[in-house]
Amino acid sequence: MKNTSNNKLFNSLNKGLNEAIEFSEGKSNLKLKQTSISVPKLPNFKGKDIKNIRTKLHLTQSVFANTLGVSEKTVEAWESGRNIPQGPAQRMLFVLKNNSNPLDILGIKVS
Repeated sequence: MKNTSNNKLFNSLNKGLNEAIEFSEGKSNLKLKQTSISVPKLPNFKGKDIKNIRTKLHLTQSVFANTLGVSEKTVEAWESGRNIPQGPAQRMLFVLKNNSNPLDILGIKVS
């Protein structure tokens, strides 16, 4: 039974690779859809920017930290300029800053 599954998988992968090679060499009639994705450079938020985002959302440092999945001390360090958010935190701050209902996007309910 396992050999049959492995053979089917191998045959499927082999067929796909051969089709890709033929397409890249211009020997295929396949109509493929190509999608280009442009990922902007990570933003670089400073302490003042982070505090502005938080206050615009009417969140305490504690709730803001919980929203971002970081500690309150981390938010304090960002806002004071002692630390700079990295990677995913920068993207999350970008989402929070540039959407009209960012908390809704994150599934956070404010009452």
